[in-house]
Amino acid sequence: MHLHGGLTPAPYDGWAENLSAPGQYAVFHYPVDQRAALLWYHDHVMGVTKFSVYAGLAGLWIVRDDRERELELPEGPSFEIPLLIQDRNFDLDDQGRLTGRLVHKTDPEVMEAFAPFTMVNGKVWPVLEVEPATYRFRVLNGSNARTYRLVLLRDGEPDLGRIVQIGTDHGLFRAPVPVPAGGLVLSSAERADLLVDFSHLDPGTELTLLNTARAPFDGSPSAFTDQEDAADVDGLLPYPHVMRFRLTDGPTARRPVPPELATDYEPPAATRFARVPHRAIALVERELEGRPSMLTMRELAPAKGDDAGPVVTVTDGRATVRYRAVAARFEDATTFFPVLDEDEVWQFINLTDDTHPIHVHLDPFQILARHPIRYEIPEDGIGKRDLAAEIKLERDPDDRLDHAIDDNERGLKDTVRVNPNEIVEIGVRFTRYSGRYMYHCHILEHEDRDMMRPFVTMPAELMPFMHEHRHHMFHGSMTM
Repeated sequence: MHLHGGLTPAPYDGWAENLSAPGQYAVFHYPVDQRAALLWYHDHVMGVTKFSVYAGLAGLWIVRDDRERELELPEGPSFEIPLLIQDRNFDLDDQGRLTGRLVHKTDPEVMEAFAPFTMVNGKVWPVLEVEPATYRFRVLNGSNARTYRLVLLRDGEPDLGRIVQIGTDHGLFRAPVPVPAGGLVLSSAERADLLVDFSHLDPGTELTLLNTARAPFDGSPSAFTDQEDAADVDGLLPYPHVMRFRLTDGPTARRPVPPELATDYEPPAATRFARVPHRAIALVERELEGRPSMLTMRELAPAKGDDAGPVVTVTDGRATVRYRAVAARFEDATTFFPVLDEDEVWQFINLTDDTHPIHVHLDPFQILARHPIRYEIPEDGIGKRDLAAEIKLERDPDDRLDHAIDDNERGLKDTVRVNPNEIVEIGVRFTRYSGRYMYHCHILEHEDRDMMRPFVTMPAELMPFMHEHRHHMFHGSMTM
């Protein structure tokens, strides 16, 4: 069992191969000595995580601290409400009626399962009665694969101005931010801490929460114009409704939004990460004849001058850096050995057509940059481990994405969206526990298809004996 977002000792982190057979049991220790945040727990067994989480082996875990309580934010019933959003499908009886029995696709050719019905806290399209007050919603996208772009509607028109976001995966921002104009985007495992002001709305007023994100998600902006045309069958979004809020009678209880929230972290300074160890990971889909495609994360290391095999070149203007793939599958030897209490930059290079939510276990990170790229992969350029590609740090003419870091991504994260034609850089620092952990795509069907790799956090005292593994890093940025 993995406590997602938890600062957990390695033996209790939910290593994918530490499974328990029927009749066995395991005892886990979660210290939960960390800042306030919405975490969640879920099964993490190799190959079947998609089934166990879909079947319900997942739940929310709220951590409190003194700083959060000093701010006098809504806490507990009835004005703090967790919203666990998941897509599900159900079996039919002989008369074609929904039975409530869960159905998940098992065809190995199916890369992801995008179920048609949206559930919130276990109910399909629920209605929540709210008073004219400020509510705090702790939102988690607990779907296997679907990304949501959530838009709040009143009288058929977007009404996002009454929403303020105060936190993300690992808790509070430094200051509140508005929800992006196009809607709140949450990929699988991402969280949002929201304050929604329902004051000054008349009893009987209804607001609808709608999803406008096509599937598979590729970061493209929404084509949504109004509630009537929100359904998108071609985009695997036949039923865009998520839930509805209905105003009831009650005293008006509007809470002011604190202008300053967290004080325990700073925005990432460019100089801090300029010369620290960098690691590069290419996200790759390998098509196999007669078999389902294989999704992998190719860990890259600087290529030596005499390397004659396939290489990945990254060109920024006149400067070119050469890499070779040193690991691809989960079972390949570990190549990442970050040192405790040392900064690193991890660079995720998306060479696929879809957005991948990448989750790093253990400590949170901060997003440093998004860079648009163009790339070419030669025929047979994707081998079992080898990879050949030419990457240029420039925009593809057909690329419609802005590749910007949204304001609501500038907090402490544990999951980051990596869009097509994009390099995402994150600043990481592991601070507490040494041991064996994982990072992976949080589209669970991708994770189960081997889009997952191990890393081992190391105390500095052991690194003199790990010299060989230092060759898998480079210093400075690939973006010159």
